[in-house]
Amino acid sequence: METTQKSCAECGNALPSTATKRRKFCSATCRRRSNDRSQRRTNTQTTVQRLTDQLGAARTELARKESQLADARKVIESERTKLRRHEARSRKRERQHQAHAQRAITARVKNLVATRDRLTSVTAELDAATADHVDRSDLETAAQQIVNLETRLSTVTDRHRALSGQFEQLRDRYQALVTDYNKAAQSLSDLARDRHRFRPVIDAWDTLAGRLANSGPSGQLTPGDREIVRTWALWKSGRDRRLKSGQ
Repeated sequence: METTQKSCAECGNALPSTATKRRKFCSATCRRRSNDRSQRRTNTQTTVQRLTDQLGAARTELARKESQLADARKVIESERTKLRRHEARSRKRERQHQAHAQRAITARVKNLVATRDRLTSVTAELDAATADHVDRSDLETAAQQIVNLETRLSTVTDRHRALSGQFEQLRDRYQALVTDYNKAAQSLSDLARDRHRFRPVIDAWDTLAGRLANSGPSGQLTPGDREIVRTWALWKSGRDRRLKSGQ
């Protein structure tokens, strides 16, 4: 009865005829080579998994920051639009009130001048007609008109102060928006810096995953290795498409 001779699991050479059933290698050198290969494979898998986790965390953080930046830009643009509208309405109201007050003051002044001239004329006539009686009704009317004009001018002045206060508030709001915009711009700069910082990690993961994919047929890889290779293939395909489209 013939006995099938076993081969070395490392170099393929025949094992000695006296080798036991459990023996797999022809020499200590082959055993050490096999152990070293297994250790390198384990180290590579650990490194690739760690880089994959870091890449996933970096992508999640980058997506979150980009979302925050987009929201901040929308809020800033909305507030800028509101501020421009408020400023336009405020300037328009201020011009209208100033023009109205100026017209009212001009009319009152003309009326006062006319009243003064009329009082002068009437007073002269009354002085000529009688030296004992002086009618001061027109003078009292003019004085009352002056009081009314002063009241109206005070009202217009108060309105102008109120509008000035609103304008100050709008200006402060605009300054706050500018501050928010500067913060958003800083966030964008931080995102660019993060991309640059994670670039070496991504490149290292790409290199290691590519080596793992080219190390042998996929059927010889462990389930974890196959998952890493699939992830790398999808990522590489997306990267190649972006490069072709010029993004």
